[in-house]
Amino acid sequence: MAIAGDNPGVSASASESPAIGLKPAAASGSSPRGWLDSALGWVRDQLTTTPGRFTLVAIVTVVGALVFGLLAWTAERSRHRAAQAVATQTEPLLVQAVNLYASLSDANATAATTFLKGGLEQPAQRQRDLRDLQAASAALATLTRQIGSSPGTFQSISTITSELPVYSGLVESARANNRQGLPLGAAYLRQASNLLSQSILPAANQLYTTEATRLNDDYRSGTSTAALVAFLSVAVLSLALLLLAQRYLTQISNRRLNIPIVVATLLVLALSVWGFLSLLSEQNGLATAQLNGSDPVEVLSAMRILASRAQSDESLTLVARGGDQQLPRDFDAAMAALMPGNGQGGVLGEIEALSRRTGTDAAAAGLAITLNAYRAHHAQISALEGNGHFDQAIALAVRSAQSQASPADRLSTDLTAQIDFAQRRFAQAAAGADSSLAGLSVAIPALTLIAAVLALLGLRQRISEYR
Repeated sequence: MAIAGDNPGVSASASESPAIGLKPAAASGSSPRGWLDSALGWVRDQLTTTPGRFTLVAIVTVVGALVFGLLAWTAERSRHRAAQAVATQTEPLLVQAVNLYASLSDANATAATTFLKGGLEQPAQRQRDLRDLQAASAALATLTRQIGSSPGTFQSISTITSELPVYSGLVESARANNRQGLPLGAAYLRQASNLLSQSILPAANQLYTTEATRLNDDYRSGTSTAALVAFLSVAVLSLALLLLAQRYLTQISNRRLNIPIVVATLLVLALSVWGFLSLLSEQNGLATAQLNGSDPVEVLSAMRILASRAQSDESLTLVARGGDQQLPRDFDAAMAALMPGNGQGGVLGEIEALSRRTGTDAAAAGLAITLNAYRAHHAQISALEGNGHFDQAIALAVRSAQSQASPADRLSTDLTAQIDFAQRRFAQAAAGADSSLAGLSVAIPALTLIAAVLALLGLRQRISEYR
């Protein structure tokens, strides 16, 4: 069998004429390099004539104005979303998470205190317990609606939703047995308290942690200088392009000013000043909302929770009649977190530092006095308990619980009032931060578009003179 290489004719023919369809590919104008070469060639051609240079100046100026508008609008929208999220979403939800935790903790403390007396509880204490549970349910409902599907929160909400009725049922069983003088009530109360402290409150704390993280992220977005720097950079660049275009026109023509470009420059300058001042005002407003509002709310809420925890530990220790050594240790830990033994630092120290910033020194001093009074009152109860005088210790605790002027009640009332006051400061500052950006979202695209059109019209007048 012959092969192609054995036929000289075929071989010569094949070597002399190229195969059809195998021509070397010519440079295609549709390739990226082809487009680039074409664009550069067009630019070189335009630079050789005055109308062409005017055309290039028009393109660069208009594109610069439009880029300024786009980036400025993006910066404004980013700040607006952060400010609105802080004012209407993350901080209010953080407060709801705090209310959930604090209400549950206070309800447990009230139930434990009520249990000491035996028999029918005082109507006022019963109403307080119900109010706490209703407040906790309302806060849980709000959190479920707004963050129930968020990552990391669904399990926490499910835990609280499923176990809160169990806790309430155990407390009611303890109350029913207590009214009949049955010792089984103490076991129900301990079981309810353990369920709350080991399952429900940790889940509530997880919700608080999640919302605190989201709030801090929104604060960072709303007060970051990156948006401000980006806005200023594009504003300066756009103004520089307009001024350079005006200068070039002055050098080429006999006219000192090109009215459309002058108006465009003034529009961009006015928008730049307006935008800068608005972004700066929004940033300062959010910083004020955090420093004078949400930070005090968080710290004061932490004090409220620790105080409720200490009160609950004190009452449950008396219920156990010295049979539970963990409760006194937990009480000491809560008080150490509130006010260390050296009288410095702790949550109270943070409140005092914040009070100097917010001008609430007198309120912070009042909290310190009330907290010291509560510690002194607990020391009396603890001394009686340590000497085996449980009935006298319980009687002293009950008399204090029934008094509206007890240190524990004064501390709770003062903390609630200061939290409400701090929340009002936050709401006012956050609303001001959000309103600082009012109108910019419409003004930025509208005015930059007008400026771009004016710049184009001004340059077209000069270009038409050469035709």
